[in-house]
Amino acid sequence: MKNSVEASDKQVYLYSIGNIANTAIFAFVGTYIMFYYTNILGIPATVAGTIFMVARIVDALTDPIMGMIIDKTNSKRFGKYRPYIMFGAPLLGIIFVVMFMAPDLSMKGKIIYAYTSYILYSLAWTCVQIPQLALPIILSNNVTRRTKIQAIFQAVGNIGNLAATSLAIYMLDWFGGDSSKEAWFTVAVIFAIFSTIMFIGSAMSVRSLDVYNPAQASRVKSGEKIPFKQRMKVITSNTALLMVLISFGTDQLAIQIGNGLNMYFFKYNMGEKTHLMGLLGWATAIFSFILIAIVGWYVNKLGKKYGIIVAESLAIVAALGLLIVPSHKTFFVMFFLIASVIIGAITNMLSRSAVLDSANYAEWKTGINGSALVSSTFTFVNKLSQAFGAFIMGYVLDFVGYAPNLAQQSETTLNAILYMKTLIPIFAFVCSVVAMKFYPIDRKTEKEMEKFINDKREKEMESYKSLEAELHE
Repeated sequence: MKNSVEASDKQVYLYSIGNIANTAIFAFVGTYIMFYYTNILGIPATVAGTIFMVARIVDALTDPIMGMIIDKTNSKRFGKYRPYIMFGAPLLGIIFVVMFMAPDLSMKGKIIYAYTSYILYSLAWTCVQIPQLALPIILSNNVTRRTKIQAIFQAVGNIGNLAATSLAIYMLDWFGGDSSKEAWFTVAVIFAIFSTIMFIGSAMSVRSLDVYNPAQASRVKSGEKIPFKQRMKVITSNTALLMVLISFGTDQLAIQIGNGLNMYFFKYNMGEKTHLMGLLGWATAIFSFILIAIVGWYVNKLGKKYGIIVAESLAIVAALGLLIVPSHKTFFVMFFLIASVIIGAITNMLSRSAVLDSANYAEWKTGINGSALVSSTFTFVNKLSQAFGAFIMGYVLDFVGYAPNLAQQSETTLNAILYMKTLIPIFAFVCSVVAMKFYPIDRKTEKEMEKFINDKREKEMESYKSLEAELHE
């Protein structure tokens, strides 16, 4: 049992490679799936938006179940988290490719195909994503160091975002353009292969830390069971988690709408300048690595709570700038877009770290270790935000008369794209600020939680050793 072992920097970076795969897949779907459904499959935007919402109803049931399954897992060979990443990644890769096969079917057949493949993708992503996000909690019990670990995890992961938002555009051009079915399929295959390899390599890098827990096994053998209702208190009675999820969820809604509209915004509002989308990916990736060096200073100065509030306030300013500047003023438009993604990198990293802290907060309050269950709520909110974003985009685009076959859209459509990309995020960022005002974890609480977790782990180990000694006498 190695709960007290701290991950080395090498292990942190190697494990973070899995986040390249994770971010690449999620960003690819978030950025292109609506465009793919409307422009390649020819599915109405409202139908596409409904597909995402139906998938979330399924997730509402499956995500917490998956979290509880992982929390109960204790494999002698694979540990707690690794088996789901290692065996789920190939399945996720296959289903991801199937999503972009664009079969020659009737409209009804295409809609059924889209529903089925997207829901299966969502389920497979759940199996990989929840343990992937929960596992960092065993890399360190130190809250401060965990923030830096999360910064590294996100910075390395943003290489995947860069690949999805920048490299994918050029790859589509190489293989036939964004109107070619074959191009989409080929790019999806390449992304799936590399993502699967990175997921598995990431899991293997922490095999010395994600290990069999004899203390957990002894509790199971003694007949100790935690009732479902009591286990659910890890999320239902967790004020810290609730505030983070509201803040992160509204934040992600803004980001997902922004990402989902990028193809439309750069193609129509800015006049066929989709090649500039790559700059957003580069800006995010570069700043994320800078963030590793400055995150300690930033959090020490403001704390996570006020660090998020300040960043959200700046995001409001950037969105207002994008709303005011004419779309043909390329330099200023790109300035505010890049500012938005850089600020988003800060809030994303701090929110993810705060979710891990909320898992410790729940254990501190309830005595139940439910890190994977907590992560399942984070995963669900992430996907829910993506779904709501697509749902809103789909219905608004249909309402204003978006026509995929037109080289230039109507002024009403162009305005709708701009307003969705600015006014909705502004409202979302305000909600994030309000939620974080009620976030209960301050620096004093962090220290108390850290001491509690360390003491609890030591007592668990001592209890196990005593039990083993009794059995051998």
